[in-house]
Amino acid sequence: MKAALPGLIALAALLLVPFALRPKLAAEPDTARRLVLLTPHNEAIRYEMTRGFRSFLEQRGQPPVRLDWRNPGGTTEIARYLSSEYRSAFEQYYAAQTGSSLSERAAQAFANPKQAEEGDDEAARARRLFLASNVSINIDILFGGGSYDFSQHAAAGRLVDARVAERHPELFGDGAIPQTVGGEPYWDKQGRWVGTCVSGFGICYNPQALRQLGISEAPHRWQDLADPRLAGKVALADPSKSGSANKAFEMIVQQAMSDAMAAAGSPAKGTPEEAKALSRGFDDGMRLIRRIGGVSRYFSDQATKVVQDVQSGSAAIGMCIDFYGRFESEGSGAAERLRFVLPDGGSSMGADPIGLLRGAPAPELAKTFIDFVLSPAGQAMWAYKRGVPGGPVRYALRRTPILPVMFEPARRPFLSDPDENPYLAAHAFTYRAAWTAPLFRALSFVIRLMCVDTEEELHDASAALAAHGNPPRAKAAFDDMSLVSHEVVKNEIAPALASGDPLREVALQNRLVTALKRHYEQVSELARSGQ
Repeated sequence: MKAALPGLIALAALLLVPFALRPKLAAEPDTARRLVLLTPHNEAIRYEMTRGFRSFLEQRGQPPVRLDWRNPGGTTEIARYLSSEYRSAFEQYYAAQTGSSLSERAAQAFANPKQAEEGDDEAARARRLFLASNVSINIDILFGGGSYDFSQHAAAGRLVDARVAERHPELFGDGAIPQTVGGEPYWDKQGRWVGTCVSGFGICYNPQALRQLGISEAPHRWQDLADPRLAGKVALADPSKSGSANKAFEMIVQQAMSDAMAAAGSPAKGTPEEAKALSRGFDDGMRLIRRIGGVSRYFSDQATKVVQDVQSGSAAIGMCIDFYGRFESEGSGAAERLRFVLPDGGSSMGADPIGLLRGAPAPELAKTFIDFVLSPAGQAMWAYKRGVPGGPVRYALRRTPILPVMFEPARRPFLSDPDENPYLAAHAFTYRAAWTAPLFRALSFVIRLMCVDTEEELHDASAALAAHGNPPRAKAAFDDMSLVSHEVVKNEIAPALASGDPLREVALQNRLVTALKRHYEQVSELARSGQ
């Protein structure tokens, strides 16, 4: 042990010295103003945005600020946290205002956008009281996620108008940030959130690992993830834990629905022909997701693990949001082990927003931070190369800015990814919210049951099909989506999830998991018997 000690000390020094030499942010005095931000963003983004905002304030002669970042997890965990915290805060506020406790019915109604404000019943009174209040959870800003999540929080009443358009009308005029791009909303018409950067969803892959599996061609379609040669080498994230993962799966379904509409001759809106085509496309998309799940390595709780494992070679390919792939490819030789591609016509470019929370303790400071993030100085933090003037100093974040001025030729030499322009890429895909947005939560629920909770049986069925040459009856059974068809999801699963009844949800989950496991077992039996 003594003989090994010098080596251990040297190893520790080798590992720790680079971290010790990294530039550190100077601590702000205790008297500094405090801004509290709730975010799924990683440490790299938090670091660069903190440093950039301090510089932004200093250049304007404003006093220092201390940014208090709260990071309870991904967008799903944040949604649960906000719901719980606002309920607790409103219960106290309601009791103080009315002298009575909040009933369970009113607790379910006060943040429910479907609850009418008119009327004299307790639920309507609770809704009116909440929307007229300044109920606080002692957090100023929600920063990061997807437009779907922000739209849900805005409709609930947790986000309020930050009046960005009043202060900066130039951000939303001609040649500025459009309201929608490729069907994706980039800002809320009522001012409750605005996109700060944009992201696409696609495929990360390790060229070396693919070649070892006998795959020489780079992937370029979602269907490439279902290649049987990839069995056990496809890294995925659990869509019930990661909003970005669920959005990526939604892209698969959207593209399949679009293809089905085109194959049907683009039937008129509201016709039976349209409904039939959309249902067929939804089932096609979910069928492809099942096939991808069948060759998966895992469905991780952490979306970032997908990219890390693909880069290391323990997985060969995976689904991820674009900046995960680009950020992890930073560094010497990393690009040879990790690449990212948007699938052909298979992904929209969605906004990553920011919003002011109801009851923000420091609303004016929060608005200043929002202004910074939307300014060229803040946009440079997302997009510029590390070390260039005005850019990040420690991490190249590799995010695509939302401000169109950032794509002007004069800025091109400073951009980490100068060829990534959302206002050009979005033309290849149109996101149609009416098709899948109402089913967004149901989509994650079904994929979890279909691929995660039944993982062992699904893998066995997929392996049996591949080993026995895809016998016709077995393959037809595997592709049968009747248990989780579009009609079932729309008319049974989505309403059950929206009911707010946990017992109903658990009963549905147990019934479907049991049925799906038996379904996959039958596929395995058919395949092994050559049928």
